[in-house]
Amino acid sequence: MKRTRFQLVLVAAALFAGCTPHPTSQPSPSGQGNVVATPPIGAVVIAPPGPGGPGFPGGPGGAGRRPPNPMVQDTMRRKQVDSILVAIAGRENQPAGTVFKNVKVLKDMPAGEFVRQMDTIYGRGLGYTCANCHVIGQYDGDTRKNKRNARDMQVMTNYINSVQLANMKELDEDYTRVSCVTCHAGSGHPKNTMAVPMPSAQSLTPLH
Repeated sequence: MKRTRFQLVLVAAALFAGCTPHPTSQPSPSGQGNVVATPPIGAVVIAPPGPGGPGFPGGPGGAGRRPPNPMVQDTMRRKQVDSILVAIAGRENQPAGTVFKNVKVLKDMPAGEFVRQMDTIYGRGLGYTCANCHVIGQYDGDTRKNKRNARDMQVMTNYINSVQLANMKELDEDYTRVSCVTCHAGSGHPKNTMAVPMPSAQSLTPLH
């Protein structure tokens, strides 16, 4: 009888130990002999901040990424613009197509205005720096997708201004020509939603 009771106690202790989760250890990725505790199943794990952690800058999907600072972007672009204007000094009024290589749109625009438009209309309008569309120092290259898209977008914009709007008979004479800013307004992707005002309580009161 005593042996049977002792055996039952041992079985109960074994079951209790088997049902209690314990952290396990495994070699760290660095291979330096350090150990990393593996949390029990069902435990809530909070990813550490920093690159690679989900929900933090640099993590999967870029969740938590801070939006770019427009002032910092303007400063970065201004340095590039100023250096280019210095490089083309004396040729600012010549056509952009003769001053710069591989200009396929806006060829006849004065080179100085062309560079400034890259800064204010493209850069500021899309919330970009020069490096978003160009390889710095290789501005004539077409390796960046954003540059190729911007060129096609400019063709579309030119068509809207010169054909679509010009042929609208009842359009007010002082209409504003469209540009990157019209749709993008400082964002790389045009918005297709807008803030809708909530109805007041008075407007919801039924009329009798």
